[in-house]
Amino acid sequence: MILCGLAITVARWIYTAELLLPLFSIIITFLVSLLLHVCKIFGGADAKALTCTALILPQNVSTSLTPIFALTVLLNTFILLGILYTAILGYNLTQYLKGNDLFSELDSKSAWKKLVILLTCIWLEKPPKSKRFHPLKHIPDSKTEASPIFTRNRGSKEKMDSFKSKSNAQPYGKGVWVYFTKPLIPLITLSVMLSFFQGDFLLFLIKFL
Repeated sequence: MILCGLAITVARWIYTAELLLPLFSIIITFLVSLLLHVCKIFGGADAKALTCTALILPQNVSTSLTPIFALTVLLNTFILLGILYTAILGYNLTQYLKGNDLFSELDSKSAWKKLVILLTCIWLEKPPKSKRFHPLKHIPDSKTEASPIFTRNRGSKEKMDSFKSKSNAQPYGKGVWVYFTKPLIPLITLSVMLSFFQGDFLLFLIKFL
């Protein structure tokens, strides 16, 4: 994608003499992607995908709040993430309405931390088998603790295996909170298509309302 983007950028400069806006778009997108990666909001592949998007198509072709296409993609990606978090919240509230005790191990957490957990984690009746899920609750030597996960990279298969082995000897309750890495690459891909044909989804909603 980088090679294709560079070739398109050079071709655009040769045939249209446009260089300032593409360079500005690429630099801004790279810095924003780097910041998101350093803050553990984006993974390496996500940051590269957004930067490559700026290389291939630096300028918006649809109505948008910004002339930089990649920033429109980023905004729409966060909107799609918001929809995903809403779906996660709906699932957890459904489990609560079914009578499951979701907050027994979260009593010591503040209200905003509970909200973060409700939006980013899911409650399951037993530890999952998938490697994509990481335990929110870890079991130290003598007590069980639940810690909210704020970064994408925390947790591992080893932690889940350790959690399962310890929970067999030490009951963890009737359910378990798990964190899973959000599928940003599919969301970015969907956002690219949405941004190309529709522009800013937020601007579209404002006009619609």
